Amino acid sequence: MKCSLPPHRDVVSFNTYAEYEAHHNRTHTNRCVECGKNFPSEHLLNVHIEECHDAFAAVRREKGEHTYSCFVEGCDRKCRTPQKRRSHLIDKHMYPKNYFFAVTKEGVDGRRSLLLEGGHRRRSSTVTSSNGQKIAARRRSLQQTEVPDSNKEEPKTQASKAVTSSVETPDTEMEDLAGAMSALQFVPVSVQFGHRKGKTGFAKR
Repeated sequence: MKCSLPPHRDVVSFNTYAEYEAHHNRTHTNRCVECGKNFPSEHLLNVHIEECHDAFAAVRREKGEHTYSCFVEGCDRKCRTPQKRRSHLIDKHMYPKNYFFAVTKEGVDGRRSLLLEGGHRRRSSTVTSSNGQKIAARRRSLQQTEVPDSNKEEPKTQASKAVTSSVETPDTEMEDLAGAMSALQFVPVSVQFGHRKGKTGFAKR
């Protein structure tokens, strides 16, 4: 048995009819005529056409209408965004969280499974391990830059000595300024304060 249907460039040969039939069902049965992508079921092919090639659905989507159909055939639920549909599939139809939800956009060509390899747990563990490595590297760098305890006490004693010497040493500039201020006379010599002929207050000489 041989297959020369698109998208094959060369003729593909099969030993038995069962192999050819399985190949035909998997490769050619639910293939989009617009973009050539293959889908695991006729329902998902129709959902793909509605999302990617239907101009009327695109106009309704721009208006904010719910245009993303459920993956389960027979469920009439339509969601506003792919994220809402993903939540619907997980909550209502028990889809696994690592399901390939982009199947209606990408198709299944080149895929061996509709489950994402590793799932969410592996990605989170990778992120956690990378964060742990960064924290460990940061700790090592801090330990290398730390000064031994014997050297830590020396700056403290020097600082305390500097503070003590600054307190004990008299400030000569302040003393000179105080002496200069005391030498100034703010009241003119022609003005006296005292009693004169029964009057009190300022009086000129």
